Amino acid sequence: MPNRLVREGILTSERVDGLSEGAEIFYRRLMSTVDDWGRYFAKPALLLGQLYPLRLGTPRCPSGEDIVRYLDELEAARLIRRYSAGTGGGSQGYVEILDFRQKTTAKRSKF
Repeated sequence: MPNRLVREGILTSERVDGLSEGAEIFYRRLMSTVDDWGRYFAKPALLLGQLYPLRLGTPRCPSGEDIVRYLDELEAARLIRRYSAGTGGGSQGYVEILDFRQKTTAKRSKF
């Protein structure tokens, strides 16, 4: 998992402040998971396993439907975008944090 610096601007962001509590927690966990380009898989099951590893199987763990709702909420707030890449039957869905602006060491994204 990459190391991340979270800027203090997140605390005064109107887009982040407008999120539900669950979506904000999801967004902050997503920021710790994405690659150096702000990208990761968009599949809810993969997001659940990566973002909530210690909550899996507990009452505190979000459901797959919650993850879809959080993604919708973040996209509506213009914090992320979802996209597909690949050809034919090998196309996969991904999520990208907009305005990520991390200093990257990678030359290209894994996703």
